[in-house]
Amino acid sequence: MGREEKMAEIRSNFSKKSKEYDAHVRKVIPRYEEMLDALISCIDRPYQSKFRAIDLGCGTGAVSERLMVAFPETELTCLDMTEEMMNVAKQRLSAHKTVRYVLSDLYHFDFDGHYDVIISSLALHHIVTDQDKKMIYRRIFDSLAHGGSFYNADLVLGSDDRIQDIYMKQWKEFMYRSFPREDVDKVQVPRYEHEDSPAKLIDHLHWLEEAGFRNVDVIWKYYNFTVYGGKK
Repeated sequence: MGREEKMAEIRSNFSKKSKEYDAHVRKVIPRYEEMLDALISCIDRPYQSKFRAIDLGCGTGAVSERLMVAFPETELTCLDMTEEMMNVAKQRLSAHKTVRYVLSDLYHFDFDGHYDVIISSLALHHIVTDQDKKMIYRRIFDSLAHGGSFYNADLVLGSDDRIQDIYMKQWKEFMYRSFPREDVDKVQVPRYEHEDSPAKLIDHLHWLEEAGFRNVDVIWKYYNFTVYGGKK
């Protein structure tokens, strides 16, 4: 399946489940709230400071909402490729007047100037190839203001088959609590294997350093879910 075809399929699937996404994600992502809190904790800015931020793949606005509550003066751009998901984000963030919305995927989005903070959650693992991920990291770095930061909460692979087996066992055990075993084994996991293109965490860290990031680090990790990033 080619890049455009795969992204179109992902866009279609997210469009269909936009209304139930917030409830669904908590059933498939362990410690979801903790992961998002860890992501926001990485932002090193005074509470009342004004700065430019962008949420890449904002989805229903869960991370954006946390950002605006923590830093209400933020000039925030919410970027997503799915109109239905973005409509949910607009409702969620309706009280915040310094938010703008851009409908695009990361392949076609042109960063408009420099941002002080760039964040993303559960989006970059949809970037199809490792070379594409490296390209996105370089573009993110180039779009940061000096001293700016980028942090990502996402799904990753284990460094070898044994670790990946541990990851998958733990992940499925978590999902079994919310779904019938047959649904996890025949729907949830096959969908992940078909749609998602995660990479090893250690590779992400190397790619960030290659792109020019400094102070690259892992902030939070729970098996195959993690928060990592760095500064410019």
